[in-house]
Amino acid sequence: MAKNYYFENFENSMEQTLIEDLVIESIKIYGIDAWYIPRTLVAKDDILNEDDLSTFNDAYMAEMYIKSVDGFEGEGDFLSKFGLQIRDSVTLTIARRTYESEVGTLEANRRPLEGDLIYLPLNNKVFEIQHVEHESIFYQMGSLQTYDLRAELFEYSGERFSTGYDFIDHNFADVDLFVPSEAVTYTVTYDNGFLLKDASSSDVPTKNLFLELEIGRTYVFNQSDSSNVGKRLNIYTTSTYNVEEANVLVNNLTTSGVLGSNALTTFTPISASNTSGNYFYRTDDGTTFGKVSLVESRIDNVELYDELADNTTIETLADNIIDFSESNPFGDI
Repeated sequence: MAKNYYFENFENSMEQTLIEDLVIESIKIYGIDAWYIPRTLVAKDDILNEDDLSTFNDAYMAEMYIKSVDGFEGEGDFLSKFGLQIRDSVTLTIARRTYESEVGTLEANRRPLEGDLIYLPLNNKVFEIQHVEHESIFYQMGSLQTYDLRAELFEYSGERFSTGYDFIDHNFADVDLFVPSEAVTYTVTYDNGFLLKDASSSDVPTKNLFLELEIGRTYVFNQSDSSNVGKRLNIYTTSTYNVEEANVLVNNLTTSGVLGSNALTTFTPISASNTSGNYFYRTDDGTTFGKVSLVESRIDNVELYDELADNTTIETLADNIIDFSESNPFGDI
């Protein structure tokens, strides 16, 4: 026999909408505003089904409910043979309609995906979605109202963030040892002083910005803006103009183009020609200047930036075990 058609327990759209409205209202009352950060795949490995070059270019604020009310789940904090491990996890609930309106209309994915991130403002930490449960409440009145996002603390490994929100993009600045291969470009304007802005950042231009440049990297100062006419930016050994040391430029610096049109100043400090220390970028006459400090490369001197790194120690010990000058250590030829 068929079910009693006088009672619509699973096909009443008005009841389904009412329950969905109540769920959304409850999350708005008891939830928090978190940031959903979708992942962009750059070089997916179809064999291993992973992408080591993922980027995160957008972030969307949406209300979510924390189901882990008693604290973080997971294994917690413990010591292992790899040192201190923090394995916090959390389960967050987001309404399906909320996701579709706040994220889904702006992204190609119509549902949350594993690998996307969530920024939790309560502890300023980023969590990675490990599993999306779409049937946590099983077809209440015949429909689904929520997604449960099971996430673990994100283990940063050099991923690039350019969401436009500094509290997300700079969240891993203290542990960021990722050094891109491309040159760093600064856009330059002039207003009684040089205003510099990293072209890849959303930061506002800063007048006479203090620059910390790494030896071995290339830096380009773009003076295409019309305000730069007659104000060529160069890098000198002194901050002020004087007759004896006028126009003493640092090594490995070149200029090209027309100021206000396509002018570029390119600087590539290298260890053989540029020592660590202080220099100054300024106009020829020294009317305005900013300070430049050259520091050691993060790639070649990782232990200077990461106190837990043992790269040099391991390499030194390995050199005492294996003779790397031997062309064929496993044979007589």
